Amino acid sequence: MSQAVLCYGDSNIWGYEASTAARLGRWERWPGVLQRALGDDVHVLEEGMNGRTTVFDVPYEAGRNGLVHLPVSLQTHTPLDVVVISLGTNDLFVPGVNAFHAAHGAMRLAEVALGSGCGPNDGPPQVLVLVPPPFLPLGIWEPDAPEGVAESRRFAEHFASMAAEYGDVPLLDLGEHIASSPVDGIHFEAADHRVIGEVVAARVRPMLGLA
Repeated sequence: MSQAVLCYGDSNIWGYEASTAARLGRWERWPGVLQRALGDDVHVLEEGMNGRTTVFDVPYEAGRNGLVHLPVSLQTHTPLDVVVISLGTNDLFVPGVNAFHAAHGAMRLAEVALGSGCGPNDGPPQVLVLVPPPFLPLGIWEPDAPEGVAESRRFAEHFASMAAEYGDVPLLDLGEHIASSPVDGIHFEAADHRVIGEVVAARVRPMLGLA
């Protein structure tokens, strides 16, 4: 029986490449890399939206709140074996939101997925939360997130503490494997997408019972 993996996130799932300001192709984006690594018996689903946050509304930009749309995505693609959540970067562009809030928001999304009954046999899907890498000096983004670089360096710390608080939610810290693009400080280049796809595949394979 085919298995399904949902990748739920922002522009770094959608495939925005900083150096070209264009969308990477299907097999260049990390969910596509993941698809090829897992093989044809696994269906990798992309739910990436530019500007999406974990749980926060974005002033003047409707539809960016990830908590609002996650239940729709889960129900749309049921049954799901694994849900990979990759959010938090855009939270730091919301006034008053810091890395702790972003981590809390990501764990709330994990909680929703784990309580959804959208897995096999009406059970819960497994969840893997990706920790965003720290920002690099933001350049054109700096006016929108003046404390973003310093605050983003606390992602790993806060995601780890919140994951433990929520019951040891599995994490994969992307900052241990790639760096944000120096072009804009928050997106990834094609080479980094390849790395992400490979490291996510290494974590997801045993979750799916694959060798």
